[in-house]
Amino acid sequence: MTATTGTRAEPKIDVIRRLQQAIAAKDKAAFLAFFAPDVEYHYHVGTRPLMGRDWVEKFITKYWADNSGSTWVIVRHAEADGCLFTEGREEYTNADGQIVSHPYMGIIEFRDGLITGWRDYFQMADPNATK
Repeated sequence: MTATTGTRAEPKIDVIRRLQQAIAAKDKAAFLAFFAPDVEYHYHVGTRPLMGRDWVEKFITKYWADNSGSTWVIVRHAEADGCLFTEGREEYTNADGQIVSHPYMGIIEFRDGLITGWRDYFQMADPNATK
């Protein structure tokens, strides 16, 4: 059990809902507290993963600087074997002022109430660029 995530029996979706609140508030300390020190985060499968909380911190610092108004919408989710499977979209305004909506699927792995692995699957190019 950890102070950040409550009890181990807490549904994983509830943990992620609280993570979403930290993201919406751009509360970096609260955001990072959800991750194990040895987390492996594939923010885009096919791209080199971020290894460890320090890399995640560098990534989120740049990501938040380059995007505004980010909203992570989870449309469907399922939980199995200590993992949360999510489907939805992320919407934000990029550095050029364009609104982006990325559909995605993700798998988030947990150990002792902390995120140890995260793999996001989505199209890297803006899917709305040709509209």
